[in-house]
Amino acid sequence: MPVWIWKCLPSGFHPLKFDRDDFFRDVTRNVIKKRKESGRRYNDFLQILMDAADETRHAEHLDLAEDETDRFGSIINDGLSPSLKYKKLSETELLSQCVLFFLVGYETTATMLTFTAYSLAVNPEWQEKLIKEVDEAFQQHGEMSHDAVREMKVLDAVISETLRMHPPLGGLERTAVENYELRNTGIVVEKGVRVIVPVYGIHYDPEFFEDPETFNPERFLEDPKHPQYAYMPFGAGPRNCLGMRFALLEIKVCLANLLRRFRLKPHSTTKVRSHY
Repeated sequence: MPVWIWKCLPSGFHPLKFDRDDFFRDVTRNVIKKRKESGRRYNDFLQILMDAADETRHAEHLDLAEDETDRFGSIINDGLSPSLKYKKLSETELLSQCVLFFLVGYETTATMLTFTAYSLAVNPEWQEKLIKEVDEAFQQHGEMSHDAVREMKVLDAVISETLRMHPPLGGLERTAVENYELRNTGIVVEKGVRVIVPVYGIHYDPEFFEDPETFNPERFLEDPKHPQYAYMPFGAGPRNCLGMRFALLEIKVCLANLLRRFRLKPHSTTKVRSHY
């Protein structure tokens, strides 16, 4: 767990040690219980953890045919025995992953809501466009549901542009698992070398985003003109942020309900960045 998360936790708290009345433990266990009772499967993070902790599914993996075992095993670790390759996830491990999921999701969500509120306050024209969209969505759906949020293009563009200008992480770190030659450069990233990707710098590169210092959600309303990996507020690839969808849904629902009732205005002491 990152150091900054430990500093935010109460004294004596440990994600692998749960008190009787621990909120996250009770929430997770109740959700798992209801899912097992209903027999319904979901395509989400908790379902993956439940599958990894399920003894029956675990046993099925151990009974795979030899050629199948080799194929799957090679992806994990050829040097491990089948029992270790398919180790069942314990309840403590499952619960600790859910706690981390909540912690990482909520902190970044709060930060993003702050930056989004600031962006709308100093750009009232975009705030009015978003308020109009929010009102229309409420009239159509009667509530700010997942379906209503999914249809809101202006909301999505505003949040995307805020994420471009204020990414949760200024940089990403990856470690090379094999030697990799960068195309047309003659540079080889050797196995084991840690690579830092400067997300903040890429997001402000005028080669990818015209007039990058200006808050302009318009660039996300249509098909993006920037290259795929020029925009990475949540990382990219198999190691991207696992709480991305959860955090985005939180931000959108919260912001939509806020703008349903209020308008955001800068305080007399608010400092506005030039070209913002």
